[in-house]
Amino acid sequence: MRFTRSALFVILSLGALSPATGEALASAPAAMAPRAAPADALFPCQPDARTLCLNQGRFAVTASFSTGTMGGDAQVVGLTDDTGYLWFFSSDNVEIVVKVLDGCGVNGHYWVFAGGLTNLSVCLRVTDSQNAGFTLYCNRPNMPFQPVQDTSAFPTCP
Repeated sequence: MRFTRSALFVILSLGALSPATGEALASAPAAMAPRAAPADALFPCQPDARTLCLNQGRFAVTASFSTGTMGGDAQVVGLTDDTGYLWFFSSDNVEIVVKVLDGCGVNGHYWVFAGGLTNLSVCLRVTDSQNAGFTLYCNRPNMPFQPVQDTSAFPTCP
């Protein structure tokens, strides 16, 4: 199966993988709704304060958070070519660590791993900028951020 903009999969804190429809996306809080990538924004990822580019610029990582009374976009800091972290309120308060690994030689997929140090409502979006496919990992409010160990995240190996 190949991910495209029209195929959005949401992983909730329960760990269930379920498709989200346009209706569900339209009713999502503004801070949680994914932003559509413009057609001309494909490969390579363009890093900025809110966009973490991993795996030689192929994958863009962004996140939105909400406290219930306020929300916004996570700020990002790159650590290595495949790893970085995100913060919400202060640069010295790490909220999420994420990495995207090339597992193509093992199972034909790119892998996403993430660990959160928060219980806020968060949606972490990982986009394959080579084909605009993306996976969205969402955490419900007042629930511990569940670890992400998705070894089937992107079946888009070269």
